[in-house]
Amino acid sequence: MPPRELSRLITAAALALAAVAAQAEPCTLVFGQGRNPTLRGGPDWDGLNQRFNAAVANTLDAQGRRVIPLTASSVQLDPDAAGIALLREADRLRCATLAETTVFIDEQETLVLRLRVYPLLPAIGDGGAIVGLRIGTALFVTQRDLDPKALLRLKPELVGEQMASEYLQHDRR
Repeated sequence: MPPRELSRLITAAALALAAVAAQAEPCTLVFGQGRNPTLRGGPDWDGLNQRFNAAVANTLDAQGRRVIPLTASSVQLDPDAAGIALLREADRLRCATLAETTVFIDEQETLVLRLRVYPLLPAIGDGGAIVGLRIGTALFVTQRDLDPKALLRLKPELVGEQMASEYLQHDRR
């Protein structure tokens, strides 16, 4: 093959690959963090949150969404730093959506399982340049409020799958 024709072929292949990469679907970062620290003899809040998070991520993945599951311990030393790191990771991975999962007992002693989905939007810095991502207003929220006694029978995998399916019904792509 003549060098000129080879050069055109390589250029065409590179342009085709760039077009495919540009059309690649952005990811959804499925982030979960507990609010209740695990106490000796008490529920494993981090484990419950990981199982719930994995169920949401697996359900979205099974429907062809590109997902990145991530959980953090309920014992977070610096929540602000964790939030900044989360947004940097989402930006690095080209995520356009944040799905927040959590299982916790609230102030009224209600067992809460929640899925909230947010857009990740460009953060504009001084001079109008994009400097990263910010979390937009929630696009979707679903929550189950249960009696704490349900914790003994709770199957976070089933609830996570159900809640993720509700989101998929809302967000048909």
